[in-house]
Amino acid sequence: MKYLYFLATILFVVTSSCSSDDSDTAVKAEPIGTTATSYFPLKSNNFWTYKTENISVNPVVIGRDSMYVGNDSIINSITYKRMKTKSLPTGFFCGALKNNGLRADGKRIKLSGDVSVNIGASLPVSFSVNDFVIFKENASSLEQLGSVSGTILNETALPGYPLTVSYTLLAKEDGSLATFTSNGVNYTDVKKVKLILNVKVNAQVGQFSVNVLSSENQDVLISEQYYAKNHGLIKSETNISYSLNPLLAELITIDFPLSSSQTINDYLLTKLIN
Repeated sequence: MKYLYFLATILFVVTSSCSSDDSDTAVKAEPIGTTATSYFPLKSNNFWTYKTENISVNPVVIGRDSMYVGNDSIINSITYKRMKTKSLPTGFFCGALKNNGLRADGKRIKLSGDVSVNIGASLPVSFSVNDFVIFKENASSLEQLGSVSGTILNETALPGYPLTVSYTLLAKEDGSLATFTSNGVNYTDVKKVKLILNVKVNAQVGQFSVNVLSSENQDVLISEQYYAKNHGLIKSETNISYSLNPLLAELITIDFPLSSSQTINDYLLTKLIN
């Protein structure tokens, strides 16, 4: 009898590409585009602190994250800024950018690194992104900013039941606000971005391919991010969820909920912009 162990959370962690070089003495490539967007200033030593809330538990879990723009880093012969945190992040935004490479290309902010997503402890999904656009200052309404898709074969998560995981990570423009209030602070000139991770998981059970999730394709992560001019990210609302196929219980002994959902919010507290 095989057992699946899914946590009640889906963790989204972005780490730096293994092809990067953090050495300050490395030969630096000429960056492509040098016009920095004022919605995500990337000068060295800029920093932000955030209040984080996991509102899906009682009592609400509150934390504090600190992130700053670190040293230059060479990834695929292009210069990026390495994003650093002072401690292990508790929220989504700092956790996603920790040790990641970002660069400004015109009015766009691009990310390069390795994305690792765990739908529980038994089903890791890892893939790379290269110059994935996470923000564009002059984006048109609902414009797709960045997209990456692929398929992963996992034969170790469930011995005897090979898993085929198809994924699409998408970032798109989600509107502009003349004014917006977050954590009791009023901001002006705010732009929104929506980040969506959609996955499809099939398990090979004998001669049959069985959907692991309750629907063929499922958005397991949706993050709505708010950027204010001359501030950076001021708020992030992230829902992380899964819903499993009830047929799994007839095929495999499961020791976890068939579905789970949690919401994690990040609020800007303080900043230093050079």
